[in-house]
Amino acid sequence: MKTIKTNLLIAGGGLASCILAYRIKSLSSDIDFLVVEKDHQLGGNHNWSFHTTDISNSQFEWLSPLITFRWNEHDVVFPQYSRTIKGGYNTITSIDMHEKLMPLIGNHVLFDNAINYLDNKVAKLDDGTVIEADIVIDAMGNSPSKGITIAYQKFLGIEIELNKTHNIERPILMDAAVEQIDGYRFMYTLPFSEKKLLVEDTRYSDSSQINEEEYQAQIMKYLDMKGWQDCKIIKKEKGVLPIILNGNYSNVFNKEIGMIGMKALLCHPTTGYSLPHAVKIADLISSKIYNKSNKINDDIKQYSIQSWKKDEFFRVLNRMLFWACEPSSRYKVFQRFYTLPESLIAKFYSREYLFIEKIKMMIGMMDGFKPPIKIGKALKALYRNE
Repeated sequence: MKTIKTNLLIAGGGLASCILAYRIKSLSSDIDFLVVEKDHQLGGNHNWSFHTTDISNSQFEWLSPLITFRWNEHDVVFPQYSRTIKGGYNTITSIDMHEKLMPLIGNHVLFDNAINYLDNKVAKLDDGTVIEADIVIDAMGNSPSKGITIAYQKFLGIEIELNKTHNIERPILMDAAVEQIDGYRFMYTLPFSEKKLLVEDTRYSDSSQINEEEYQAQIMKYLDMKGWQDCKIIKKEKGVLPIILNGNYSNVFNKEIGMIGMKALLCHPTTGYSLPHAVKIADLISSKIYNKSNKINDDIKQYSIQSWKKDEFFRVLNRMLFWACEPSSRYKVFQRFYTLPESLIAKFYSREYLFIEKIKMMIGMMDGFKPPIKIGKALKALYRNE
């Protein structure tokens, strides 16, 4: 039986783990750490996006080398209008991240090793290896949590290469001028080059099931409508993200091991964006390790609990969206939201807002000539606990 000793063990090689490892290595080459990943590549098969204003200027600066694509504005499209919104939008692809990180942290990664036991000091791998660590962080992805009520944001994405230029200059974050199926549905498009696009069919649904055949047929229908049918498929990506409605966060957190990423439900409760949290928690942990703090797990838990409390506003919005609004009318809430000033939209995504701005966001999503949400249902959703 092989035994490995290290100062820091990071269980899992997803986004949060990779950004943490990158930040630690950037601050000091002397810190001993080990990332254990069950597959043969860091990050899996994913694309992660974020708005520039979701993180601080200093965080954006140190993260910049990992960013694959950048745009200065983006579009949204709804049945009643379309709009271009100014502000940076960025994407990191898992393939690009893996290639950039391997020269830096490759010696700190164990690939093709699944962890079958984990506590606050020891990890046991399927091949019999035992890892002993001073600090253990669990970042092994999302897992169902008792006492947490969720809905779902699910998607199938297809990366395509066209035989001609597509003439899309900026991302289309939401094109909801499509048939509303299975809840709030929109198409999400990222232009990777003059001929390459990522097109996703995304749905805010009560069900986590994805019928890949039906999703792909809908995407191909959208490509036909856009005149992009003459293309080849490069790869596909699918995913299901939690839309958090309610719950007791104490049921999520392991009291012995610090958890980060989706394991700790560290994502925007309404949009599912997880990269900003990954950057912020990496900043926190790396600074504590660099300064030789022995209370890292306590700091991680405090960060997570504070984030949960702060995000009650978004969980209220989610409950109204799913419990007080008819599935076919959910798009109207976002259609109203995107009429707000750009500054308020940015604060919604960044989760940084004043009380009065929170009120304006709430009114902006519910106000209008024909409210999609009935007040009686909204009040029931507001106080419903299960």
